[in-house]
Amino acid sequence: MKKQQGMTLIGAIFILVVVALLGQALVNISGMQRQSSLLTIQAARAYQTASAGIEWGMAQALNDNCATETVLNIPPNRFTTTVNCTNSGTFTENATAVDVYLIQSQSQYGVLGNPDFVSRRLEAKVLREVP
Repeated sequence: MKKQQGMTLIGAIFILVVVALLGQALVNISGMQRQSSLLTIQAARAYQTASAGIEWGMAQALNDNCATETVLNIPPNRFTTTVNCTNSGTFTENATAVDVYLIQSQSQYGVLGNPDFVSRRLEAKVLREVP
């Protein structure tokens, strides 16, 4: 009977190692889920700030104050939004002259290559009746 005295210790160590590995795997999975949730929230914020840039660019174009490129810093969430406004020309539509503006807005957070980098780009066209 003396030959079997160490078998219980080996079995207990094996079970402890397996349980520790399973615990580590669960911690890694929950960390990835948390990072994924944070990136989803940041992507929604990037979309909203890019949308705000589009609206700002539209207001500028409708007031005939279309700047080529404007950088907007939105302080609460530290996004940088670049708004480009291009006059595509004047066209006649139903005997009315209209200016066509192309508004592009790109919002980004972080630096490209970092795990927290998020970027969104939106475009819109605006027609403004020539007075």
